Amino acid sequence: MIIHKLTRITSNNLCCENYLFLRSVKVFQRQMSNDHNNILREIFFKSVEFVQPNHLIKNEIQLNHRDLTVRGRTYKLLRPCYVVGFGKAVYGMATELESILGDRLERGIVNVPVGIFEKFEKVKESKIEYVEGAENNLPDEMALKGARMIKELVEKLSENDLLIVLVSGGGSALLPLPIPPITLEEKHNLVRTLAKRGADINELNTVRKRISVLKGGGLAELAYPCQIICLVLSDIIGDPLDFIASGPTIPNSDPSEMAMAVLKKYHLDGGLPQSIKSVVEMEKCACGTRIVNGEYEHVKTYVIGNNKIAAEAAKQEAINKGFQSSIISTEIEGNVEKISKIYVQLARNVASVITNSGNKDNLKVFLETFSEDLRVREGFIQEVLDMDYKRGICLICAGEPTVVVTGTGKGGRNQQLALAFSVELNKLAIESADISFLSCGTDGIDGPTDAAGAIAISNFAKSNQNVNPDILASFLNNNDAYSFYETYNGGENLVKIGHTGTNVMDIHIMIIQPKV
Repeated sequence: MIIHKLTRITSNNLCCENYLFLRSVKVFQRQMSNDHNNILREIFFKSVEFVQPNHLIKNEIQLNHRDLTVRGRTYKLLRPCYVVGFGKAVYGMATELESILGDRLERGIVNVPVGIFEKFEKVKESKIEYVEGAENNLPDEMALKGARMIKELVEKLSENDLLIVLVSGGGSALLPLPIPPITLEEKHNLVRTLAKRGADINELNTVRKRISVLKGGGLAELAYPCQIICLVLSDIIGDPLDFIASGPTIPNSDPSEMAMAVLKKYHLDGGLPQSIKSVVEMEKCACGTRIVNGEYEHVKTYVIGNNKIAAEAAKQEAINKGFQSSIISTEIEGNVEKISKIYVQLARNVASVITNSGNKDNLKVFLETFSEDLRVREGFIQEVLDMDYKRGICLICAGEPTVVVTGTGKGGRNQQLALAFSVELNKLAIESADISFLSCGTDGIDGPTDAAGAIAISNFAKSNQNVNPDILASFLNNNDAYSFYETYNGGENLVKIGHTGTNVMDIHIMIIQPKV
């Protein structure tokens, strides 16, 4: 996660003008019908449903006596196998895997996020020990304890053993075992500072791998020569195996100087603790493991799910609800401020086709101009141009934008994106269409909040004459989207579903409905 809680904003530390505004929005009329709100939620829920880990495991793994088959490849279980896992989605993966393996499972240790058992019932009499940690997706002592337990288990395995490693997004925070003499607090402070200064997920993982025992291939090296099957639910664009949960079973291909280069980029190299400086500068040993074509010879990795599956499910659900629908991109990244403005201009250009009776020339130019920024999927532009603009349109994006935190508010990148979209959209006062937009994390948790994201609406300022656009923007500038959405419309525009048990980045859904 890129945006972090700095201070919980309350009525005591809000400026008077903002506080009065928050009180006033409680009585505002709804800006979007319940139908639109519900449609956006239902499309999002369907996308999450299709990447539930238990379904993905069932699709990939079968057991026949002592033959374990994964995506067509068979492994002989000479003895009961072992399981370790870490991430927001691994609980569902682990429970389904244990159900399949039965007495072919010897033991397992799986690190899961704090709060997951408030929504999912814990399996009784399990051979897998679950360790809850990383509250608010931040490494803590319990996650550290679980990481040590995993280390102790895998380093005792032999060449006759089979280890199944379950990996999903959030795995980095749940596997926080720094290389001595670095302390957990030192490591956490460094990564948090990098995130606040705008480091993207790849840069964060470059540093994490460099200063961790188990990341960057460390787990695979400790387990060698044990045979390893790694099952991955991807939360990073393009499914780069060495970056998902910081690549615990993938060789670290980063040049030795790369981590320091990231620290220098964000002006952190000068004040590093000596413990971190010494580790970053030292060479790491592969400890006898053999690497072939960029992979450890004793490891086989399978990506069993990603955001493309979620986006396709969202598209199909939108079609089922009567919309024309298309996936723009599953590779959305970059700053939320920039992405929100592009999305708004996309909405404006689509709405202009409705106003101008089907003239699509400007829309075509826009799509071609911003295709690289959005990493537009091949074929998308023609799909959109061929649509009937007298009917409702639903456009789907997926990815993981970033936020540079400059304020002291509370929120997450999805709430920030939804609010930024709303602020920009309301500057345009579009009359030809009702426009709504949802931005949510598929893990159900957006930053250090209890929301997955939020729903943006059009014509906010026009519908509510008491709203000062400058005050609305102040919530955005203070990274305080949660405080705004918590009070506006009775909190109905916040999407709160708790831990979903999965994690394939974010889903963005835009509905453009011609006004009757």
